[in-house]
Amino acid sequence: MSDSISTLKNKGLPADALAFMESLPADQASKLADTVLAALETKDARVEKAMNNALNVVPGPFRRPVKKMLFG
Repeated sequence: MSDSISTLKNKGLPADALAFMESLPADQASKLADTVLAALETKDARVEKAMNNALNVVPGPFRRPVKKMLFG
């Protein structure tokens, strides 16, 4: 199993998706796993940016408490 597939498994990839990836030839499975990981990283960056943009409308002294209440 490639490192990318192992990473996806550790990130909680559903069992049926993992089974599908493992059924593919090794090079295709690795390429698909790399693509999925890249998409997840892009999504995470977009969510972080959106979160920061949303917090920018909150007055400065309240940002930290609001961020903690909303996002833990």
